[in-house]
Amino acid sequence: MKMKRRDHFIPINMQRGFSLISTLFMVVVLAALGAFMTRLNISQQTTTTMSLQSVRAWYAASSGLDWAVFQINAASSCPTVPSNFSADGFTISLTGCTPYAVTEGAISYTLYDLQITATSGTFGSTGFVSRRLRATIKGA
Repeated sequence: MKMKRRDHFIPINMQRGFSLISTLFMVVVLAALGAFMTRLNISQQTTTTMSLQSVRAWYAASSGLDWAVFQINAASSCPTVPSNFSADGFTISLTGCTPYAVTEGAISYTLYDLQITATSGTFGSTGFVSRRLRATIKGA
C-alpha cells in the first residue's frame, strides 16, 4: 500500500508577517539605492558643468591676451593697467603689463610681460571659476 504524501500547509490565520519584514527591507534598500544614484547624478552634473566653465574661462582669458597683444602692437606700449571688460558672462582683467627693453647685438626690441585674469561668479560661491594666463610677447 502506497502512502500519499501530504504537503504541509500553514493556515492563513497562523502566518505571522514574515513577508512584511522582507518587503520593508527591500523598500528601504531600494530607496537608499535610489537616493545614492540621485546624489551621484547631481555630483557628476556639477563636475561636468564646472569643467565646461573652466574651459570657457580659459578661452575668455585667451581672448583678453589677444586684445592686449593687439593694443601693444597698435600703440607700441602697454595698455592701461588695470583694464577690465566683459565677454559672455566673464570679467576679463589685464592685471599686469611690464615692458622690458632687450638688446641682442645690434638689434633692440621690447618684451612685454602680460597677466590676464578671466572670472565668472563670486569668489566662494559654487559657480565661481577663474583662469589666469601669463605670457611674454615681443612688441612691434
